[in-house]
Parts: sequence; structure tokens; C-alpha cells
Amino acid sequence: MDIYNEYASWVKEIQDLYMELKEHHLALYDRFMPIYEVLNHIYQGRQTGEIEKSDDIEKIFSVGYEYLHDQIDTCKMYLEGVFKNDFHAFADYDSVMSSLLYIEDVRYELSEKKHQIDDKKLNDLIEELELLINHQAEIPENLILYVDDVLNTIIKDKSFEFYGIIDIFIDVAETLGLYLFEEEDFVIGKEV
Repeated sequence: MDIYNEYASWVKEIQDLYMELKEHHLALYDRFMPIYEVLNHIYQGRQTGEIEKSDDIEKIFSVGYEYLHDQIDTCKMYLEGVFKNDFHAFADYDSVMSSLLYIEDVRYELSEKKHQIDDKKLNDLIEELELLINHQAEIPENLILYVDDVLNTIIKDKSFEFYGIIDIFIDVAETLGLYLFEEEDFVIGKEV
């Protein structure tokens, strides 16, 4: 089975979960949407012949598909294992799940660029978030600020600027003519 057929089958499997994330306006949806939209655009374009096969398109598709598959599998693992398929209970931990996935993105990026990090602190932070989820504990009000603060202490190279796969796929989307975050202009008063 080629990657496009595999992708089409996988999308059918995760479609309900993805739509639930969207309908509930979860941060996880915001994370996945740029990659999902680019993959769908490429998939549709390849099916209709509007997008020609090229090494760049194939690489973008395979990297995006692998990344999104892993990220959604992680969410499904927690949804099914910890939350016993109770989507609303899972949704309550949206910020924790998003933080956990974000940390893994940062870890990967730091590793790729061979930056020094404090592995113990990073692992402790991941464990702390996993415990919150696994015990369905109360989520601290300032969780996102706390995670950012800990990450700042972990990263030794203060010149490091995180530009992860989601950022890359937002750029790819624009290159493909997909403007994912366009907002409607509102005119206050009389239209000219």
C-alpha cells in the first residue's frame, strides 16, 4: 500500500477524534491543524493531479504524516488508557497534553541541533506532566508559564530559538497557497 492510501485509511480512523478536538476548540486541534491541512491539500492535489509528484512534496507528506500519526497516537493512548474513552475528561487535560507534546518537540529540536540541555530537569518536567494526566490531578492555573519557565532553565544555549515542525508546516501551507489563519476583516461604521 502506498503512503497516500495508508494516509486515507488512517484519516478515516482518526476523523472523529480530530473533529471532536476542533469542535471543542482545543489547543491540540491548533497544534495538529496546520499539518493536517497541508497533508489533506497534498493528498487531494495528488489524487486530482493538481500537485505533481516531486521529491519535496513526497518528503513534506511523509514527514508530516509520520509526525501527525505519532502525535495523535499519543493522544489516543491517553484517551483510551487513562480516560477510558471519556473525551470530555480528556479535553480537561488539553493544556497538559499540549504541553507534553510541545516539550517533546523542543527536545527533538534541541537534540537535532546538538544543543546541551539538562536532561534530568527535562525528564522531571515530562514526568510531572504525565503524573498530572495519569492521576487526573488538578491542573495548576499557571501551567503554561511554569512549563515555559522550566524549559528556559533547561536550555543552556540562550540564543536557541525554537522553530519546530508546526512552524515549518505553517510556512509550507502558505507556499502551497493555504492561508490557515486568515480572519475576516470587520468594518466598524459605514462601509466606504
